Amino acid sequence: MPATNLMSRIRSEVQRRLPEGAGRLLVGVSGGPDSLCLADVLLALGADVVLAHLNHELRGADADADAVFVQAFAAERNTAVVIERLDVAAAAREAGQSIELAAREARHAFFARSARTQSATAIVLAHTADDQAETVLMRLLRGTGIEGLRAMSVLSTLPGAPDLAVLRPLLRVTRAEIERYCADVSLQPRHDASNDSLDHTRNRVRHELIPALQQFNPGVKQVLARLADSAGAELDVIAYATSAAFAVHARQQPSGVTVDRAAWRALPPGLQRALLRECVRRVKGELTNLNFAAVEEARDVLNSAAATGDIALMADVRIIVRTPEFFVTRV
Repeated sequence: MPATNLMSRIRSEVQRRLPEGAGRLLVGVSGGPDSLCLADVLLALGADVVLAHLNHELRGADADADAVFVQAFAAERNTAVVIERLDVAAAAREAGQSIELAAREARHAFFARSARTQSATAIVLAHTADDQAETVLMRLLRGTGIEGLRAMSVLSTLPGAPDLAVLRPLLRVTRAEIERYCADVSLQPRHDASNDSLDHTRNRVRHELIPALQQFNPGVKQVLARLADSAGAELDVIAYATSAAFAVHARQQPSGVTVDRAAWRALPPGLQRALLRECVRRVKGELTNLNFAAVEEARDVLNSAAATGDIALMADVRIIVRTPEFFVTRV
C-alpha cells in the first residue's frame, strides 16, 4: 500500500473510533512505535490530548531514556504530558505479586489518577491487531470461555475505575502497518529490548507460536482477530439475556446480590454462568481472576440438593447458600 494510502487508512481508522465530542483524551505513550503512531495520528486529527508515561524503573537507564524521549516528543509538539515513575519491582515484592501484575495495576492507577487530574474524558491506548491475536492465544492456552475469547474491545472501561472509558482505536491495525507509518512520517520510536526476551509468555507467543501457526495459515492474526469480534457479538446477546434474567431473579442489596435459587436452577447452563458472573461484577466491579473452574464448582453446589453452604467463588467473593435463595457478597 502506498504511504499516503496507509497514512489515510490509519488516520481514518482512529477517527471513526473516536466518540462524537470526545473532549480531552489521555493517551498512554511508552515511546514505542504503537503508542507514538497513535499520538501522532491524534495530534494530526486535531484532538485535545494529554500524553501519559509511567516509568516502571524496570530497565534502568533505558527506562529513564524513554521518559526523556516522551517528554521531548510532547515539547516538540507543544502538547501536555504527565510523567511519573514507580519502582514496580519493590511494589511487587511488598504486595506479594508478580512483576507483570504489579506493573498492570500501577498503570491502571496512574491512568485513572492522570485522567482525573487532567479532566480527560477517556484514556486512549495503542493496542494493535497483533496484540489482540496474542491475547486470544494466551487465553486459549490458559483455558478460557467465550468471555476470554473477546479479548480486548475497542471501547471498554478502566479496571478499578468503571467511570473512565478506555479506547483502543488501533485494534484493526497491524504492527507492521504501524512500523511503516512511523517510517513514512519520520518518527523514530524507542525500542524496548524486554520485548525481545523469551522469558515472558506473551513474547514467546509473539516470536514462536504465531510464526509457527502462520506456516499453517499466513492470515492467522486476522483469523484470531475475527474470532475475538465474533465472541464479542455473541457476548452482547448473552449480556442482553443476563440483564433480563437479573431483573427478574435477582435483587441488588447494599452488601451483595440475592438470587432466587430455584429460578436460577431453571436457567440453561450458559445463562447460569453468565448470571453468576454478573453477580460478581455487581459486588466487585470487575471480573479479573474469576476463572471458569470456580464458576463450575459453584454451579455444582448450587445445582445439588445441599440446602445450605458457603462457596468461595474468588478470594474476596463468596456465595452463601440459604435455600430458597443464595447470596453473593464480597468479603
